[in-house]
Amino acid sequence: MKVTLSALKADVGSIGGHTRPSKKMLERVESMVGQAKKAGGLLIDGVVTHTGDDIALILSHRHGVGAQEVHQFAWNCFLAGTEVAQSQGLYGAGQDLLLDAPSGNIRGAGPGVAEIEFELDPKSKERPAEAFMVFAADKCGPGAYNYPLYSTFCDPISNGGLILSPKLHAGFTITIIDMDHADCDRVIELDVPERSWEVATLLQNPDRFAIESVRSRYKADEQIVSVSATRMHNIAGKYTGKDDPIAIVRSQALFPAPEEIVAPYTLGHFVNGGARGSHIMPIMPVAINTPVVGPYCLPLVSCLAFSMDKAGGFSSDYTDMFGNMVWDSTRLKVQAKADEWRRQGFVGPTMASHAELAYTGIVDTLKGLQDKFRDR
Repeated sequence: MKVTLSALKADVGSIGGHTRPSKKMLERVESMVGQAKKAGGLLIDGVVTHTGDDIALILSHRHGVGAQEVHQFAWNCFLAGTEVAQSQGLYGAGQDLLLDAPSGNIRGAGPGVAEIEFELDPKSKERPAEAFMVFAADKCGPGAYNYPLYSTFCDPISNGGLILSPKLHAGFTITIIDMDHADCDRVIELDVPERSWEVATLLQNPDRFAIESVRSRYKADEQIVSVSATRMHNIAGKYTGKDDPIAIVRSQALFPAPEEIVAPYTLGHFVNGGARGSHIMPIMPVAINTPVVGPYCLPLVSCLAFSMDKAGGFSSDYTDMFGNMVWDSTRLKVQAKADEWRRQGFVGPTMASHAELAYTGIVDTLKGLQDKFRDR
């Protein structure tokens, strides 16, 4: 049977600034998801988590990608969380809900949305068991997954499976979206490894280009990756917070193994984000439900691994991929990188590009200084 995974994420309020949603907010959303599961018809299963100040809904259902009823349900969950945040006087209540009443699909209305539909068949020779991972990032732009995904699907130094597994060796089709094109989705599909250098050329600019999806070329109808690659300032026309992407990555059998997928995160690669969304900072892998409490508003990424039963329900437990102590050394390294990097302050490459800062107050300052320059 066809099953759809939908991962939707939004910042709709947090305690004391951009730290984490309140327990009552999470309880309200969890209650709605629980009721929908119990009622049947809409959801097969659902899990509610948070990364930093973003609430994430991880849902399975049979309504397909972009299903109006599922998206409307998620929107209602985020509205309910907003109501609780407002009643508690929390900061940024409803921040990521950029439209008053979206019609149907909420992609482009503020929340991050990643979705994949696939055939669930326990009798399949190629994929009798479904395994997948959900990455949730906070305080960073939508290109935050560019480096790790490129490393996993294009670089055998990072992923030995590309040369060890015939099913991976067949390559992949990577869809890249031009996020500066606001009127409609402008995308390009490139086959790797043949065109991996062209992929690299685009991904060099993560403020404009981001991997949106990856498909297997061994079995062309199998999508492996979905990323919520959208720009909030293109929707709102002003700075409203970072884009904080969420991603689904299917794993094992035809696809890379979990250890191959998470390995690139040991680097602590630099992303656009941090405090006020205006810095370049290394991203830190953290356990699920981690608040933002460190200096500089360090970008965070969490990762949960799931299995799925024959009815499309999730395993009773999930694995917190970054929650283990094995990642402690990476976290210390990332914090040390951030400490050293932030010593340079506002000067040069430690700040976001002017294309990003165009949506902040720095524009007004520069504009106000223009008339005070004189030709010499």
